[in-house]
Amino acid sequence: MVLSIEAVPRPAHRYRLPTLLQDIRLLDLLELSGTTLEVSRLVQLSQPTVSRRNRLLAHDFALEVNRRRLVGCRYGSNPAMRLLRLGCRAHRLMAGVARLGSDVLLQPLLAGCGWLLPAPPRFRPVESWLELVRQGVLDGALVSGLEFQGGGPPAGHGLELLHLGALPMGLATASGAVIGLGSTPPTVLVPNRAVAQGLQRGLAACGLSLKTAGNTCQSPAQWLDRLARSSLAMPLPVLEPAHWWQPLQRQPLPQPLYMPLWLVLPTGWQQQTVLAHTAEQLQTHPALREEEGA
Repeated sequence: MVLSIEAVPRPAHRYRLPTLLQDIRLLDLLELSGTTLEVSRLVQLSQPTVSRRNRLLAHDFALEVNRRRLVGCRYGSNPAMRLLRLGCRAHRLMAGVARLGSDVLLQPLLAGCGWLLPAPPRFRPVESWLELVRQGVLDGALVSGLEFQGGGPPAGHGLELLHLGALPMGLATASGAVIGLGSTPPTVLVPNRAVAQGLQRGLAACGLSLKTAGNTCQSPAQWLDRLARSSLAMPLPVLEPAHWWQPLQRQPLPQPLYMPLWLVLPTGWQQQTVLAHTAEQLQTHPALREEEGA
């Protein structure tokens, strides 16, 4: 593979990480997914192999695991590991690919960006997204402005936050659910209490009753399964064509709700062709609206 600092975006499935850096990728995917089972599925290795290689890496670099950590790397980081991760980032960007993170609601905005490597969706606090980009686990992340504390974006400290626009929100229920005109809106299933608190406040302000899904509801399959076994609804962006929620039936919210959308990028992203191209594509996404007063 010929690498160039000016590399244009290329199909992610053709990207090959050097053998020297393969175990760093396993650690990063474990950080993003939270389970060795999901990592083994993504890289097509056995789960025992993934577990063994992660244990060896953690031992060699004295990484401290803390799965309860809300902000930062739960599976450990230190100055040496951060440098290795930034080396992996440099190789990705030079090859014309990148890894962007998001939760399951925002991930469909990345559909069609064939130069982006797979990143398991997950709900996280904003500061955790920022730290994962800062550490080099991710090359960027989509975050909701509803989650900002104090009404504005947090300080970047080596990062830049790019405002993309506002995403209109709606509801979705399992196919076949009976929704009568003028009836009481269904109870809405929302992420666990530690994350997406701004979204939950916005939905409550629309007069909706909420039920938390817990920390195990992260992937599209998990959300679809929960809705299929209940009469609950879930919040979804108003996007066409429908993405993973194709089996669901959608309905509007009782009152309009817009999610301000921001893209977290490392400082100097303008000099990286693949990141600049990604930002341009997202800024012109047809689903995004200009915010009033912006």
